[in-house]
Amino acid sequence: MISIVIPLYNERDNILTYRDELFPKIDRIAGATGESFQYVMVDDGSRDDTYPLLQGLARERSDVIAVTNGTNKGMGAAIKHGLQYCKGDLVVTMDSDLTFRPEDVEALIAAYRASHPDCVSGSPYLEQGLMEEVSFIRFLPSKVVNTLYQILLGAKITCVSPIFRLYRKDVLDEIRIQSNNFEINAEILAKLILNGRSVVEVPVVLHTRRYGESKINVSKEIRNHVRLLTKIFKIRVFKGNWD
Repeated sequence: MISIVIPLYNERDNILTYRDELFPKIDRIAGATGESFQYVMVDDGSRDDTYPLLQGLARERSDVIAVTNGTNKGMGAAIKHGLQYCKGDLVVTMDSDLTFRPEDVEALIAAYRASHPDCVSGSPYLEQGLMEEVSFIRFLPSKVVNTLYQILLGAKITCVSPIFRLYRKDVLDEIRIQSNNFEINAEILAKLILNGRSVVEVPVVLHTRRYGESKINVSKEIRNHVRLLTKIFKIRVFKGNWD
């Protein structure tokens, strides 16, 4: 089984697309690959009717679990909460707004089956033309952050910050994940690399959000990434530990 963890905060309009844009595409992948899927959808204390809508999906589909953080705690907190409900041997994490498309989950699975790495990470930087919908204002800081991670980690990884990934569940269970916000994805990948775990990338297209607004607080995330990069620097240069 593959568990798909989706954190959500005020995403009612995107949830309304899932019957057409999410479930049929994953159902097709299930048929093509022979995999079974479980959806773990985590409401992060939304102020709209995100959680009631998720509960409705859970009543309709036995493969959907709807849980809530109760209050808004951040993407990282939502992902960590969702991992507690995962029954799959593999875990896929993805955005609620489907900016990384569900059909690309098949590429993650194919890469995993090819070499059985500990993590398969989707990257829009691997090939030209995968970020054509992304504005330069959004592209530039993302590129800078990912380049800094690549340098400090000393790894040939083009994209450290996005959520769209497949993990081995037993490997995730070994990691003490501390981040509660968007930098959780960078923390997990950094710890995998620093611990000598295998990570491969596959090219995926990054689209723009169709409904709702991005929840990223840019100044807050910059501070969080600076703290994370500082920790990695200390570990790499001074042989310290994460804590």
